[in-house]
Amino acid sequence: MKQVLSISFLLLFVSCNYNSGYDYLKEKPKPINYEVVSKSDFLLPENINFRIDSLHRQLNFLFALKNLKINYPINKQYNDTLYKTAFVFEFYNNGKIIESDYNYFKNTLCWKIDSLNTSKKLHVVSDTVNLKQGCSIAFKLPLYAFHQLKKGKQTIELKIHQEYWVDDLYIQGERGTQNHIHISEKKILLYASVKFEIIVPAIFKTNIIGYGLELRNDSTFSPVGMDNTIWNSSYPDIYWTIFYPTDYPYCQTPYQTSTDTYTGKDTFTLYHYYFNDSIGIGVYDHDNLSRDDAMGYAVEKIYASKKAMFKRFSFDAIKTFECMVKQEGVCN
Repeated sequence: MKQVLSISFLLLFVSCNYNSGYDYLKEKPKPINYEVVSKSDFLLPENINFRIDSLHRQLNFLFALKNLKINYPINKQYNDTLYKTAFVFEFYNNGKIIESDYNYFKNTLCWKIDSLNTSKKLHVVSDTVNLKQGCSIAFKLPLYAFHQLKKGKQTIELKIHQEYWVDDLYIQGERGTQNHIHISEKKILLYASVKFEIIVPAIFKTNIIGYGLELRNDSTFSPVGMDNTIWNSSYPDIYWTIFYPTDYPYCQTPYQTSTDTYTGKDTFTLYHYYFNDSIGIGVYDHDNLSRDDAMGYAVEKIYASKKAMFKRFSFDAIKTFECMVKQEGVCN
């Protein structure tokens, strides 16, 4: 149940405005035609707005509903009508759900988006939406998420469905207290399946192995006292993040507490589009009570070489950052 109701901050943006869409600047996305394979009888043309388009090797999806005329489930114990649900979007090719590392590496980020046993299946789970009010679900998927498919034209089937209807209630308890309860009913009423074609580009696979980093401690920057608390003044809780594209979080290490030297050895697989591609590397101080503090960010090239290349560089508050980069070439 927790999995179905989870939300990915990176993959998904949900609002309750039927007319909401994408805020594109100068370039316009290219619409992608699709064929409706099947759908629920409740999804009438006047109730649904669905579209797919592409821009910068990224697929954009919009799924919006309004004025649905269905018999919403009723929880008999509390006589409560359930209008809230979440939608699952699953991607298939040749009748099988597509395997991908995309969600697996997103799961290393601060916000967990999936359980490990299902993270290798290419799918997106929406936030919980209130269908009585209408909703608009928009999400984006980079083409490197399809790294298991052969390059060239591919037919994708997107299956959409909901499973649980939910609500949250406050029930009067003893001595005037209120108890919060979560109720649900399993009932699939809304589903659809559409097919569309995409051109999967050549996708490169590169292993990036981090060998640790050390912070500066000089007149310009000192890590001493970065994490001030009521009880003491300590060093930061360090982690680092890969960005691909260079302004989009791709994966993240765990953090090490109260230190000026991160010693973890972390290995990530990067899927990317070009031999001499670029990634962003960011170093942060983790904080449980406020936003994490950025200590440095740099853009680095991935050079066209299948030989392991050791890299050591400095940037911002980072005295040294060490990693090994090894390309495996095109993986599809």
